[in-house]
Amino acid sequence: MRDMKHILYLSILFVLTNMLWSCGDGVSMSESRQRLLQGYNSAEYTIRNEGNYPKALGLYLAFIRGAENDSTMEDLLMMAYVSVAVIYGSFDDVENAIVYNRRAYSLAKKLGDTRISELALTNLAQSYMMKRGYDSASRMADSLLTLNQSESRTLMFHYSIIKGEVALRLDRYDEALAHIRKADSVVGSGDFSRYECSAPPGLMARYYEKINMPDSQLVYLDRVWELVEADNDPQPKAECARWLMNYHTKHGNLAEARKYQVEYLKLTDSLVNLQQFLSVGANHQQSQIALKGEEINILNREASHHKVIIAVVASLLSLAIVFIVVIVYQKKRLDAAYRALFEKDRRLMSMLDEQQACEPACDSANGISHTTDAGGCDTMEEGRNRDLYDRIVKLMETTRDYLNPDFGLGNLVSMAGSNVAYVSKAVKQYSGLNVPSFINEYRIREACRRILDEANFGNITFAAIGESVGFSSQVSFNRAFKKVTGLTPSLYQKMVSDKRRKN
Repeated sequence: MRDMKHILYLSILFVLTNMLWSCGDGVSMSESRQRLLQGYNSAEYTIRNEGNYPKALGLYLAFIRGAENDSTMEDLLMMAYVSVAVIYGSFDDVENAIVYNRRAYSLAKKLGDTRISELALTNLAQSYMMKRGYDSASRMADSLLTLNQSESRTLMFHYSIIKGEVALRLDRYDEALAHIRKADSVVGSGDFSRYECSAPPGLMARYYEKINMPDSQLVYLDRVWELVEADNDPQPKAECARWLMNYHTKHGNLAEARKYQVEYLKLTDSLVNLQQFLSVGANHQQSQIALKGEEINILNREASHHKVIIAVVASLLSLAIVFIVVIVYQKKRLDAAYRALFEKDRRLMSMLDEQQACEPACDSANGISHTTDAGGCDTMEEGRNRDLYDRIVKLMETTRDYLNPDFGLGNLVSMAGSNVAYVSKAVKQYSGLNVPSFINEYRIREACRRILDEANFGNITFAAIGESVGFSSQVSFNRAFKKVTGLTPSLYQKMVSDKRRKN
């Protein structure tokens, strides 16, 4: 699963739920406190039984607004802060996750609550890990050991998981393996949730992937799937299904890959896309209804019936004009996007043709491919860079390893058999792009092909297409897609479809 973040997040929510019920047992509360607790319970129910994170976030934030004005609610407020941070982190909003985790940690220190301190520090570590702040994440883990809970199994579990993932990301394999085994032994000796139990085998799968032992990797992937499959929460199931889909695709097990692809798309659509759409759509509809109601009231007070009719007609005419302008503008953007993509492909083919034409002229009888004479095609350095770039382009076109979300400069250097400086310079010199942008162009070109392939990808969401070509979030996919094509994925699909119908 993606860096084990959802496992840790969900395990934190599981702990918070148990703490909430325990703190509410046998306590006499005021009516306002009961209402606030009811709101908190509704948020927890929404996550556990509906898996609707946007709805739960709204409930938690409403609770926080009430609880921050009630000094008697500080115990529940700490848990609300952590829960909100968990949801933000689950949707890759790292900055907000850090803000609410710090609030939770500050309040927990004030109240002397080591359990919430542990959860907040764990979540902060995960947030820093998402930002590639591995030193900060490691410091958060070290801070766990200062909470005077040396006998706490959950504390040692979170400490070992964080340290293990940090070491794994930094390719310190022996250190990573020691921490992962420690976490697994802790889980085996206590009462932990399925989410927590799946974390050690998930990291073991990552470990065996890193050291290129695919058979062992699959053993641990299957173990993770067994742990999450029986649970009602689609979030960890979707993450594990995506991981298994990518594994079987990479190793040519197409039937298995297809099985997990179907499972992943089903889970993803139900978990994120539909719920987010409904949530955002409902909020937008409510705000629009309120706005229209207010507009009508103003018109009734300030204008006659005749003026209202004139205003409506004028508004419709204005909307019609705006609509026409938008259509024309969008057509121009699509044409520009087509031209941009064509130019990029043409430039690439031109480079390859130029190379083929240049090489015979530059080759000497003794096998030297490039000369340093004033009349030669390239200097030796330029020839080296050009050969390296051509090799990189060929690798990108044939291996398609760039579809892996973890693919980056290091992978490109290894594939090309060169070093960081040479690869970076060659890519920049002949493509005009830095390495991340160069890789993203290949990913977006593949995404365009999949968007246009309605037979195979017509029922797949843009978020799923983005993940299938190597993007970790829909936000990063949309940003890269617009940078390359000048259009959003949805607008690209719509305008291509319109163009097809006209032709």
